[in-house]
Amino acid sequence: MRKINKNSPNILSKKYKDWVTDLEANNIKHPLSRTYYDDVVMNLYKCQEGVCAYTEKYICVEELYDSKNWVNDRYVIANLKNCKRTDHCGELEHFDPNQKKEKYWLWENFFMIDSTINSRKCNNDIVPYLKPDLEEYTPEKYFDYDEITHRFVPNTDIEDDNQKLEIQNMIDSVLFLNHGVILNERRNFINDVKLKIKNGFEYKIDRYYTSVNWCLTETI
Repeated sequence: MRKINKNSPNILSKKYKDWVTDLEANNIKHPLSRTYYDDVVMNLYKCQEGVCAYTEKYICVEELYDSKNWVNDRYVIANLKNCKRTDHCGELEHFDPNQKKEKYWLWENFFMIDSTINSRKCNNDIVPYLKPDLEEYTPEKYFDYDEITHRFVPNTDIEDDNQKLEIQNMIDSVLFLNHGVILNERRNFINDVKLKIKNGFEYKIDRYYTSVNWCLTETI
């Protein structure tokens, strides 16, 4: 689960950001308006490079969040030619579900995650220190990766056993980083990249960035 940068200049939907900033500055409850829904979703995909914020599974075609789709600080659906706005399999995730009622459109509380994972996660809380857009967050601080089983595990250097158990619970029951389908796809993707490197073929890393980088450190 890699670090995600959602700060400027990665915010392309500036009209949405100005709108929600004004709501916050005046302590106004966020309306249920969906005026900026596409702006939020596609800008998040842009920040996340089309992958699930938690599992890093590929969930959105690049054309949907290409920079050319923003005109005058708004996301413009009419610019799409070879795909539809629904050509993604992610859902809007409120990291802290308790903020939905008053601050539904808060940018700092948003991520895009795989729809299947979102349905399994429901409203289960994620421990705050695993929020991937925190300035101090790094995956290496909390996770290790077993290259044999292709499973994420708590960082073995963590001395607090309670925290290790907490992270293990996050991995298995909230973030679903080792969900069977995700694990198999991640393992196959990494093995395919390794094979291409071995045979001198071109390859593209466009998902599972954290695990790929850890597994290929000595290969590349």
